Amino acid sequence: MSERLLQPLDGDEPCGPNLEYDPDFQTLEELAEPRPERTLGAGTIASEPIEWQRIADQADALLQRSKDLRVAVHWCAARLHLDGVAGWAQGVALMRALLEHHWDSVHPRLDPSENDDPTERINAVAGLADNERMLSYLRGARLFRGSHPAHFSLRELRIAQGTLKIEPADAAGLPGLSAMEACLRECPLQELSALDAALAGAVADLGAMADVFGERTSLSGPDFAGLLRELRELRAFVHPALLERDASAAVAEAASAGDGAAAAPAASGRQGIERPEDVRRAIDQICDYYARVEPSSPVPLLLRRAQRLVGLDFAGLMRDLAPDGISQLQVISGQNHDD
Repeated sequence: MSERLLQPLDGDEPCGPNLEYDPDFQTLEELAEPRPERTLGAGTIASEPIEWQRIADQADALLQRSKDLRVAVHWCAARLHLDGVAGWAQGVALMRALLEHHWDSVHPRLDPSENDDPTERINAVAGLADNERMLSYLRGARLFRGSHPAHFSLRELRIAQGTLKIEPADAAGLPGLSAMEACLRECPLQELSALDAALAGAVADLGAMADVFGERTSLSGPDFAGLLRELRELRAFVHPALLERDASAAVAEAASAGDGAAAAPAASGRQGIERPEDVRRAIDQICDYYARVEPSSPVPLLLRRAQRLVGLDFAGLMRDLAPDGISQLQVISGQNHDD
């Protein structure tokens, strides 16, 4: 996640002004609009490729002026095309952090004239799961491009597995399932691990965003069901290969060390809790367990509340746990803790 894009802006508005009608915002919307082939009179205008680097630059500049979830969705799409799934997952993490840490001021704001109606905000975040754009981009994202000749996409994986039917002529030249499995065995281990972590992190971040809406509004929040299915399907193919390579590496390391424990698979890459990010990740893993094993348990609700407090200073804790106490804290300390 890009921490600089999460930092509060100067002034009385930590998320800055609403730039919805700003020319730069309108330019971003136009850049992100697909331009398919179209007919004009007797002629045909060819389709125009989307300029993802321009979108990334435009969204980045806007996010430094205003914390806006609509802009963040465009930033996610651009990072997906430029940096792959790992870049996209960083954008999802940014959106989660904006919701958790700047709920009161992130754009689009809640509608005060409609009892803080969150519909516009829900619609903005739902852009992450838009089938025509984001899900289509995700299915076509190239995995391991530049690191293995059998690089593939989720769409091509489905074709190889037989779950997506296309004309045989259209499948010519696509990698087969055995080639994709070889790609997972032979690609750089660090790249495979990064993809697996990005998929797991995105699933956790989407769940946390849904929890934020569930805790703070009376509505159900964005529908991430389709997006979560895509991510879990891809990880179901990637994760076993990572476990197998981790176990093989652990056995080889133990054998070379001569400690006699080569046959015992070791947990690879497991780290202790050293930073706030590690705390959040541990809570994500616990909540994921409950979602799979005890979906009716209320424990994740309490854990998500605690997770939002990680990294906050005392004033931030007071603002989340006891908003009415902020004014008293200001009187006692003689400082303004709203900034």
